[in-house]
Amino acid sequence: MGPAAGDEGSGHAHDFLASAGSIWQAMQRYRWPPLLLALSGWVLLNLSNSIYSSVEPPELLRQLQRAVWGIVEWSAIVAVTGFAGRLAPGDSPALRYLSQAVFPVYILHQTVIVAFAHNLKPLGIHPVIEAPLLIVGTFAACFAGYELVRRIRLMRPLFGLKGLPRKKSSGVVQAAST
Repeated sequence: MGPAAGDEGSGHAHDFLASAGSIWQAMQRYRWPPLLLALSGWVLLNLSNSIYSSVEPPELLRQLQRAVWGIVEWSAIVAVTGFAGRLAPGDSPALRYLSQAVFPVYILHQTVIVAFAHNLKPLGIHPVIEAPLLIVGTFAACFAGYELVRRIRLMRPLFGLKGLPRKKSSGVVQAAST
């Protein structure tokens, strides 16, 4: 049975993590090793994929690639969380801007990635070059799209943004006749 009303905690794992300050502090303190691990794993995966680009890799290597991929994913999450906690520990204009941008950028990103990847594929660029191009291009296009959407009153609700306040009249006040 869970804790009674008024007891510390609610018994949910996400509540534990949200309130466990030492975990967040550890991610901030040790942010560099997970970043290096994620980047190293990414390079290894691209290297093995280029070596085995025309043939199926052995099953043992495929299993190892899957394990490395999982390590890359979690290491990247820990690194990003650590850097975010270190660089943006509280409220700021940048955090308010980015908080507003989350949903519009989320809506745009998949379409942008597919469009960029489709147009980059015929160029035959090596994955080590293509991936950063795709990431930077997607980032730039999504934020350009957000900047456009947030300025167009009719587009805002379509991307999850609140409407802009109505502009006040020019100050000319007409007396009501009675």
